[in-house]
Amino acid sequence: MFTRCPQCQKVHPLNAGLLSRARGLIQCEQCGRTFSALNFLFDQQPADDENLPASGSEMLSPVADPVDIIITDADAGITPSEAIEPENSKSEKEESAPSKTQRIHLAWSLATVVLVVLTIAHITWTFRQPLLDMPQINTWMKQTGWLQVEQEGLLKDPQLIQLVSRDMHTHPTRSGILVLSLTFVNLASRNQVFPELEVTLMDASSQPVAQRRLQPAEYLRPGADIQTGLAADVFLPVLLELGDPGDQAVGFEIRFL
Repeated sequence: MFTRCPQCQKVHPLNAGLLSRARGLIQCEQCGRTFSALNFLFDQQPADDENLPASGSEMLSPVADPVDIIITDADAGITPSEAIEPENSKSEKEESAPSKTQRIHLAWSLATVVLVVLTIAHITWTFRQPLLDMPQINTWMKQTGWLQVEQEGLLKDPQLIQLVSRDMHTHPTRSGILVLSLTFVNLASRNQVFPELEVTLMDASSQPVAQRRLQPAEYLRPGADIQTGLAADVFLPVLLELGDPGDQAVGFEIRFL
């Protein structure tokens, strides 16, 4: 099998393996012309004036798609040509690689921003009271209006009310009555609303035996001004009398609501 360079007419011997690897494209070692060997293919060594057979030109067509590497055979007199790569393929690769990298960077940037915001929000909520107690931050929040709604009324944060002491015993003179005494304090920096008290009597296995919820008017002394609230750092003693549910009640639990 032979082919002939269309520019310098040099004849080159070929084989099927070489054509397959090179996808039909070869480079003439004499003039350097790259052409499709399939368009100038001969079964036998062609004469100088022999034209390409009509059947060959009709059956064979140029290779439309260029290849990355053209494979040649030195024994056949064919030298390798430089790699050929379509321009549109190069541009697609150049665009796709940065696009993928940019998407990854964007995803990491967004994830980092979200984590930072969540961390700041968590720290602010956890240490909100110490932050509010700082004069600079408190003044800034007042100026921006963030504390405007809260400052109009009393603070309500049961978590800042701490139980200092408690005791339960039977009434010394009245049978069937339990006396519950407790003291709690407001740890906030300003007045709070008086909390509701949830009293739960427990048995020896810490299971509830009885439960009662008390409003401020039920545990404060008569005539107390509920509207002023519980002042900051004030210890409030409370004395309650409850019906005795029997010997099962050996402990109690207090919750501020």
